[in-house]
Amino acid sequence: DLVAYKAARIVSKAGESVSPGFLLVRKGKVEKVLGADAKLPDGARVVDLKEAVILPGLVNPLSAISQANYRSGPGRASQSNSSPSDGRKLVGSSAVNLKHEIYRRLGRTGYTTFAVVPNDTRGLIAGQASVIRPALGKEKEPRELVLAESAYLMLGFASGKVWYDAGIKYLKKAVDDILKQKAAKKKAEEEARKKAEEAKKQAGKPPAEEKKPAAKPPAKPAAKPAPKPPSKPKPPDPLVQLFKGEKKAFLRVGSPAAIAHLFAFLDSLPMKFQFVLVTSPQPPEIIDLLIKRKKQLTAVILEPRMGRIPDTSIYVNSARLLLRAGIPVAFVPLRDTLEGHREIFFPLAAMIKSGVLPHEALAGVTSVPADLVGLASKVGSLRSGGMANFVCYDKDPLSGSARILSVYIEGEKVFQDDPATGKLSGEAVR
Repeated sequence: DLVAYKAARIVSKAGESVSPGFLLVRKGKVEKVLGADAKLPDGARVVDLKEAVILPGLVNPLSAISQANYRSGPGRASQSNSSPSDGRKLVGSSAVNLKHEIYRRLGRTGYTTFAVVPNDTRGLIAGQASVIRPALGKEKEPRELVLAESAYLMLGFASGKVWYDAGIKYLKKAVDDILKQKAAKKKAEEEARKKAEEAKKQAGKPPAEEKKPAAKPPAKPAAKPAPKPPSKPKPPDPLVQLFKGEKKAFLRVGSPAAIAHLFAFLDSLPMKFQFVLVTSPQPPEIIDLLIKRKKQLTAVILEPRMGRIPDTSIYVNSARLLLRAGIPVAFVPLRDTLEGHREIFFPLAAMIKSGVLPHEALAGVTSVPADLVGLASKVGSLRSGGMANFVCYDKDPLSGSARILSVYIEGEKVFQDDPATGKLSGEAVR
């Protein structure tokens, strides 16, 4: 049950590695990462990966990839300025169809964890993201891929009165419901307190003489009513959970003007909530605004590319500015396709040349998104007890020219690439 994978370098998490070393895996979970000179446990089966570099499996915190858009190009959660609708009951796992090849091919990208949102995410309340893993080829039910049914609530916001009115309709109403619940609870507690005080006063008075009622003939016992079936509990409202701090939120905003309008709208609400901002590279003045609001931002999700100041040829590295201010940044592929995921380290290498530190770039596709979807103890690193999800490269992937050799999910190989023949497994290894 114990396998020791030997490699030229093993990155247990961003910024921590051993060269060379062993990755110990037992029954689909990481047991330990050891240096090459450490004594292996008795009975360990050694798999020599030679000059390979092992990384934790990559994590995408925001994807709409599914069979619906697999061949139709990018499927990233898109947003329309004319559709502030309510999809709070939708969950991303509802689109999973095990019969489709896409779920067996996800592993060949080097990504082993995907937070998938419903395909149509144009609404103000777009739906709930489900966290899934690629198929191993032996699943019978879609739920076997699901690591978390509801990781967060996906929201959107754009400029204009239509979106502002929709925010009042949905978000403001959720706040009002919470305030009404608090007021009703406070009233009930006050009434219970008054009753307790009254009962205490009555207990101190001498008991009054009771007159015995005249004896009556025994009455016939009344027929017992048929028992009512227990009522099903009403599912909690995700928006109410959001304001109570019981559910995470990802909030997608595109333009600088929309970001400014968003915070103005949020300031008008009686209650605040923290959220992960999903946006594009922004100009310095908007970055400054985000930094001032860092207490409200859990993190920022960006594509790994430079932004440009409007009407100039000056480029800005938004990720670098946010990271220096202490705001975590997660990166998502430029294209929400299999090829876009496989190519993630090419744009990441360009970001490193522009000022993002190597460990920050790696954390942006492993540990940071794992934390954002609530699975930091299971994925995004090679920690003891976590899932044995890892990727083997022929060189440092942050060089921008590395090749994926193999991918493992829960200790099982789901993809392999033979450099000698160039033959790909194509999909999950059966």
